[in-house]
Amino acid sequence: MSNHTVPIHHYTKKRTHYGPVSRWLGRTVLRLLGWRLVGERPDVPKCVVACAPHTSNWDFFYTLLAAWALNVPCVFMIKDTLFWWPLGVVLRWLGGIPINRTVPEGIVEQMAHVIRESEKINVVITPEGTRKGAQYWKLGFYRIAVAAAVPVLFGVMNYKEQWVGVADVFHPTGDLDADWAHITEVFERTVGVTPKRRPPDAGEAAAGHEKERRA
Repeated sequence: MSNHTVPIHHYTKKRTHYGPVSRWLGRTVLRLLGWRLVGERPDVPKCVVACAPHTSNWDFFYTLLAAWALNVPCVFMIKDTLFWWPLGVVLRWLGGIPINRTVPEGIVEQMAHVIRESEKINVVITPEGTRKGAQYWKLGFYRIAVAAAVPVLFGVMNYKEQWVGVADVFHPTGDLDADWAHITEVFERTVGVTPKRRPPDAGEAAAGHEKERRA
């Protein structure tokens, strides 16, 4: 990132906690809407929150309420096309970080830098990347967690049974195959989603084999 480039999170409100009013509001609104809160605030100062399934525009609303209710101060990676005035001002105040999906280069390192320089922060990401259903999940959430040396918190939601919240905290090892098996197990068990990751191309596979040979 060049010195003259404004960081993607520059105008985003990055909170270290939610006050009692926000916590009360989150729990009250969820209860009035007939939703149940699941899980507890994790005992970690920083994490990447991988939320699934991502099927509706309402996901952000219910996730935000759950974050308030659980006092998990979050920033949200959101597509930059939604940051038009005045909605963009509101989204940044809520913790939104605009992401240009057409130019993904550098996002992982920028977000890892945001986490490393923050005392307390939780970055919410939807690995599916789209509400329309994705054959493969994007690995950005995993790569950010590994680069920033923070755990992954599983954000879960069920519209049919009307509950939302968090499940396990997982500390990635950097072994993608082993870690993905655990990630798959958690999402299958909690929300019935079986995440798939895109298989490596020939170049990535060759690099991996060469690395193993030299180890």
